Amino acid sequence: MRNSRIALINVLTGLLLVATVCLAVYYGLLAADLVNNPFPAPTRASLLPLDFDTATPSGPTDIPTWTPTLEPTATETPPAEGTRTPTKTPTVTPTFRSTSTPVSPTPRATRAAWPFTCEVDWRRPEYGSPWSGVAGHVQDLDATPLPGFYVQVECCQGCGVKAVQAGGDPFYVAMYGNQAAWEVACDATGYVPLEVRVQMFDSMPDDQGVYAPVSEQTVVTLGGYAGTSLGYVTCTLNWEDWLPPTPTPTETPTS
Repeated sequence: MRNSRIALINVLTGLLLVATVCLAVYYGLLAADLVNNPFPAPTRASLLPLDFDTATPSGPTDIPTWTPTLEPTATETPPAEGTRTPTKTPTVTPTFRSTSTPVSPTPRATRAAWPFTCEVDWRRPEYGSPWSGVAGHVQDLDATPLPGFYVQVECCQGCGVKAVQAGGDPFYVAMYGNQAAWEVACDATGYVPLEVRVQMFDSMPDDQGVYAPVSEQTVVTLGGYAGTSLGYVTCTLNWEDWLPPTPTPTETPTS
């Protein structure tokens, strides 16, 4: 009886060993992709069916831009746009004195030796077309606009100078949001690298009829691309108690 049990156990052990070998062989063939997998793994495409919306967004495709007409000369001003009121131009041509030293005494506490200090930052032009030039405004120590002063601009060496009055053109006053704003176009057709020289002069002449400088000459370098084609010059009063000379009635420019 005992021998028969042992024999049965040996037979079962042998069958289990044979089944184990067969199973190992089958998994080996399955791993080598030699037999069909009855339970294949799902693909990414079957798990994630994507449905992209390729509709083209709607919106305006043709936005009109305003192209100004500018005259970069010393004798003309930009033409009026829309209902803008024409600018009145003084009939007396100012005579500016060129000097490298200040003409007023230096008080005890000042920001600089000149009555005004001019600082430059570079901007993209306000116009919709390529443009190169300078603009700016004049202010006191509290950032209050000081219109009436003259700004002399030399766009390049040997190309002549142009004198404009801060706050003298209502178009530029509205464009730059400052009552003492001004602008000079050096090239109204594109982004041009230029070295522009800017200097401020008194709003009134002295006893000899000469407009004295009230700031040193500032060099504005335009880079020739949109972000640096407008040099914006802010001239700030240094002397809190400084006043320009008071002319006689015959010396005052008339509109």
